[in-house]
Amino acid sequence: MYEEINEFKKEYVYEQYTRIVQDFKDYEKITKVKMLDAIYKVYDNPDHIVGICTTRELKYLKKVLNQEPVLDDKYDWEKDTLRHKFLLAYDYGKEFQVPEEMIDKVREALKRVKWSEKKKIDDLNELLVGYCKIQGSALLPTVCQFASEITGISSEVIWNHMLSDKVFCYYVFVVNRDIEHFGENIPIAIFQDYYGIADELEEERRKQGLVGTQKIDLKLFKTLFYHDFDIHNPKIKRFLDELKQLPFFWFSALELIRDYAMLNIDRTSLKESIKSVPALEHVDLTQFFKILDEAVDEMPSGALNGYTPNEARKIKEKQVRLQVQKAQRYVRQQDACLSKSDAKLFYKIYFGLLEFTNQKYNINDHIKIYRRNGIDPMEIKDIVDKYWENKDVITSEFCLSNPYKFNGEELNIANEFQKGIRGLFIIARYELEYTAFMKQDRIYMVKGINDNIDNIIPYDELPHVAITSIIPFKGNLVYDGMLLGMAVKMGSNFDEMVEKEYDSLMKYYHL
Repeated sequence: MYEEINEFKKEYVYEQYTRIVQDFKDYEKITKVKMLDAIYKVYDNPDHIVGICTTRELKYLKKVLNQEPVLDDKYDWEKDTLRHKFLLAYDYGKEFQVPEEMIDKVREALKRVKWSEKKKIDDLNELLVGYCKIQGSALLPTVCQFASEITGISSEVIWNHMLSDKVFCYYVFVVNRDIEHFGENIPIAIFQDYYGIADELEEERRKQGLVGTQKIDLKLFKTLFYHDFDIHNPKIKRFLDELKQLPFFWFSALELIRDYAMLNIDRTSLKESIKSVPALEHVDLTQFFKILDEAVDEMPSGALNGYTPNEARKIKEKQVRLQVQKAQRYVRQQDACLSKSDAKLFYKIYFGLLEFTNQKYNINDHIKIYRRNGIDPMEIKDIVDKYWENKDVITSEFCLSNPYKFNGEELNIANEFQKGIRGLFIIARYELEYTAFMKQDRIYMVKGINDNIDNIIPYDELPHVAITSIIPFKGNLVYDGMLLGMAVKMGSNFDEMVEKEYDSLMKYYHL
C-alpha cells in the first residue's frame, strides 16, 4: 500500500485519514505517507478493524484472504469502501489483495468478530447513517430521538453509539454550532460527503424546509447506506442505466448530481455542466435530461427536510387547499372576549393570586404583579408555573387570608380558579363568540380577555399550539391572557388531523 499511496491525490488521502484517525493533523502539516502511518497505527488494534468495517466488508476480507473469487460486480460496494479505508489494494487487473502490511492484523480481526452482535450494530448504523444521508445534516438529538423511537433502544445508548462507533463516525461528522432558538454548541450530525455544502444546505433548508409526518421506510435507509441512490426506485434506476450509456466517465457526474438533489436547486447549471463535457458535445441530451429530472424529483432532499421534490409538491398543494378552506370558513369574531369591566376584574383576581404565590414561595423579590399593567408573560412564567402546580393549596390559603380585602363575589370567583387547567392546547378554530381550544379528547370554548383572540393570532396561522391556562370566570371559560407559543411548525398533516378531530369532539363551555 505504501507504493500505491503515491498514486493517490493528497486531498483524497486526507479525507480518509480524517475519517479514520481521531486526532488528525492539519492538511499542510502531514504527508500522504504519514497519514497512512497514522491510519495503520489505528489498525494495529485488530478490534478497530472490526469496528470500522461492516459485516459485508469483513466477510469480503475473509474471501480475499481465502483467495475465493471476488471480482464480479456483486462486491463493488465492499471493494470501494475497503479501498477507501486502505484495507484493500488493487494489483492492476489481477485481483484485489489485503495490503501486505495489514494481512496479519486483518486475520486477527476476523478471528475476533462476533457476527451476530456485529449484525445488530450494522442494523443500527444503516438506520442512523441512512437518516443522515437523506437529511444531509441534522441535530444530533433529533437523530438520536428518531432512532430510539424506531428501534426501542434507549436514547442514552444511541447517543453514546453515535459519538464512539467507528462506522457511524466514518460516515457522519459531528460538529458543534450555535443555532438560533436552540442555543450554543448544539451538536450537528453532517453526512461526510455533504460537509462541503453544509452551509448552503442550511440556507436552502431555511428557504424550502417542509414540516410533516413522513412515512418511515427502513428498506430505503438500508439501501441508501450501501448506495448513493435508491436503486430500487424505477425512475432512478432508469436514470443510472442511461447515465452509464453516455460516452464519458459517467461516475464523475454522480457527486454533482447528488449535491443538486440534496440542495433541490435549479438544475440548469447541472445540465450545462454535463453538456460541456467534450465527449458529449454532439450527443442529443434532450431525452436524457428529461429522465434526469424525473429521477431527481424522486430523490430525498435535505433542503426539503428529507422529502422528495414530488412529495413536496403534493404537500404544498395540500397546504394551499387547507388555507383556502380556512379562509372560506373564517368568520370574524364578535363579542368573543370579556367586557372591559370583567377583564379588569379578572386580572385583579388572577394577579392577586400570582402576587400571593410569589410572596409565599419567595420566587422573585424584584417584581410586583398585583394591580400592575403591561406585564411580560416571560417575566412571571416561573410564578405562573408555581401557582398552577399548587393551585388548590394556594387558592384556599388566599381565600382564607384574603390579603387584598376582596368582597364576597371576588372571593367566590377566586375560589373557582381551583377548577382551572394548565397545559398544552391546540387553538383549533374561531367561532363567532368563542375560540376553540383542543386538548386530548375535549374542546373548550374560550373567551378572550381584553380582545378577541383572532386579533392576536391570525386565522390562517391556525391550528396554533400554545401553553396556557383555562379558567372558569363568571359563567364563561377564559384563558389566562398568556399564550406561550411553541417555536415549531406542525405541517399540513397536523392541520388535517385537527380538522378531523374538531368535528367529532364534544365542546365544553364550563369546567
